[in-house]
Amino acid sequence: MPNSIYIAFGLIVIIGLLFKTKFIQHLRPVILLAALVYFGFIEGGCNCVLFYFQGFILFLMGKSFFLSSFVFIVTILILSVLFGAIWCGWLCWLGALQEFIYQKNRWNLFQSKKTQNILLYVQIGAFVALIIWIIITLRPVLCNYDPFISISKLRIFNRVGYITVPLILVSSLFIFRPFCRICPIGLLLYGVKYLPFAKKLKLDNCTNCRKCHSYCKMDAISGSGFLVSDSKIKGSTQVEKTCIMCGECKKAECKSIKF
Repeated sequence: MPNSIYIAFGLIVIIGLLFKTKFIQHLRPVILLAALVYFGFIEGGCNCVLFYFQGFILFLMGKSFFLSSFVFIVTILILSVLFGAIWCGWLCWLGALQEFIYQKNRWNLFQSKKTQNILLYVQIGAFVALIIWIIITLRPVLCNYDPFISISKLRIFNRVGYITVPLILVSSLFIFRPFCRICPIGLLLYGVKYLPFAKKLKLDNCTNCRKCHSYCKMDAISGSGFLVSDSKIKGSTQVEKTCIMCGECKKAECKSIKF
């Protein structure tokens, strides 16, 4: 793994430890921009979880060349358990690119529970399809078609790119992080929060005042998004899996929000 990845791991620890402070929240746009410039445009977009996950699967199939990918995925999963999906919300240059392009959500497509469930099924399907694709081809196939690599290198490499690159760029204008909502590896990183000892955002003694809803652009906090019944919300409530630990909800200054 390049030294930049170890720096990224260190940043996850620092951000995780300082997550409750306003100081680190003010630095988030700067950190995202640095990740976009360095991981995206300087290093060509290959230092992402999607890239290493492909190597992780190949290592499990006996391809020892991808040992570094195995180490990366295991490390990022451990860090996600300890500090939440910090990688997704703070350091993933794929997410940063979409976030900086975003202007305004003109369609409230993802706020209903039904839509969230549909996106979950799409995400699971993409995750399974990616694994099957890697097993059949025995190589990191996604790199040939990844629209983000085409964007980072300012060059479209195949016909598929002429569809996916404009789709990502245009949809990111009106939908906050559209790819992140179906990212197959996001399913893995978001999923670890369901471990009983994992770090996650919670709503303790939530009164459903909805102050924090407008700050969550990922629609992880919504009236139908709580993992309880639609009646009165009681006790400690966990937010939807789409939470990327960006910390934007803290701006609501709601005492129910706990990290």
